[in-house]
Amino acid sequence: MRDVRTETRPSFRHRTALAGFVLLALSGCGSEIAGNPRAVDTPSGSTPATPPPRTGNDPFTQLNPCKLLDQALTGRGYSAAKRSDVDAAHNCDAKKTDYGTIGLALQPGQTINQTIADPGKAVAGDVNGRPAVQEREALGGTGSCDISMEVAPNSRATVLVTLQTAGTDEACRLANDVSTKVELLLPK
Repeated sequence: MRDVRTETRPSFRHRTALAGFVLLALSGCGSEIAGNPRAVDTPSGSTPATPPPRTGNDPFTQLNPCKLLDQALTGRGYSAAKRSDVDAAHNCDAKKTDYGTIGLALQPGQTINQTIADPGKAVAGDVNGRPAVQEREALGGTGSCDISMEVAPNSRATVLVTLQTAGTDEACRLANDVSTKVELLLPK
């Protein structure tokens, strides 16, 4: 994604828990990523508080988010990805001691424009040509960045980065890098 901003959050677990209840707010970074940035259009009306029911159109049925995350993080010194406390069927995270956490959420039935905490901070673009959105500090903290990529018209894969010892810009650079690796592993 190019020139897409993301927001940070207080902690990955706190963010993941809140996101599980409000459909994971998207985050965008202020660093360069491949694509064409534009303001995010959000659908009129309110966003549902719970995810839509799963349908037979789930592009993730054969994918394991932990395995995908481990592949994307190979050689970076992160722990093996483990299922997250919230929505373990769809979310995994990996940690690097004293640095931060990277998560991957495979979310059928959710678009890249849903649950954006502050549409004024979200920027749309692409990751390797795939439509995507980044938003900075979606839940109010610094040192985090999320990128949601479209996998099907109503499904998304979200890379969530929360750093303990670095700021939002570094989190966004990392989210951009990991997203480009994850994108290659997603269904076309």
